Amino acid sequence: MRGIATGCNDFFFLTGARAEQLRIPAAFLLPAIGRTRDVAGEELTPDGMARLAAAGRPTLLFAPDGRSLDDFPAPVSKYLRAGERDGLPVRPLIAQRNPWYRMERRRVPPFLFAYLGRRNSRFIRNLASVVPLTCLLCIYPRVDTAESAAALWAALRDPETLRGLALVGKSYGGGAVKVEPRALERLPLPPAHAAALLSSGARPPVQPQLGLWG
Repeated sequence: MRGIATGCNDFFFLTGARAEQLRIPAAFLLPAIGRTRDVAGEELTPDGMARLAAAGRPTLLFAPDGRSLDDFPAPVSKYLRAGERDGLPVRPLIAQRNPWYRMERRRVPPFLFAYLGRRNSRFIRNLASVVPLTCLLCIYPRVDTAESAAALWAALRDPETLRGLALVGKSYGGGAVKVEPRALERLPLPPAHAAALLSSGARPPVQPQLGLWG
């Protein structure tokens, strides 16, 4: 599943300082990641998010629900009315939402996938409990247990699995590979990891592919 499309990151994806300046209550903010290059390795940790925040990177998704403008706390209502004055409701993606400011929702995914990169398409373990924007895909185990998640993570980081990305993605110049969500479901998994996933309680596969596990 793709990450969240805000329609206007400048408005909805905030730094901590900006959220504090606007006095947006924490109930309307979600920890989020907005750039693949903000994740240096194969794990995204709370410490990593703290470093991004300290560097002034946006790390908070402003995520209003569908209530009317007058029912929000005053700072939220004020900010949304400023967005209206700036013409946000008529932007192509935002105009499809009702109301325009109602943000997409995602369960926090335990794993992320950087689906377009130069020699660096990779899976990421989401230890920081963030939601991703559209730079990353969400991966959810079909069986929500620690054992199943550990087995799936072992499969995702296996070099054989990573080599298989070229089989399901589109190759571009310079070593870039782009893998769309549906194509990612066809990613073959090494048989040993498929067996481990079975023993963890995941459903039996017809073929050992990621779509049967995540």
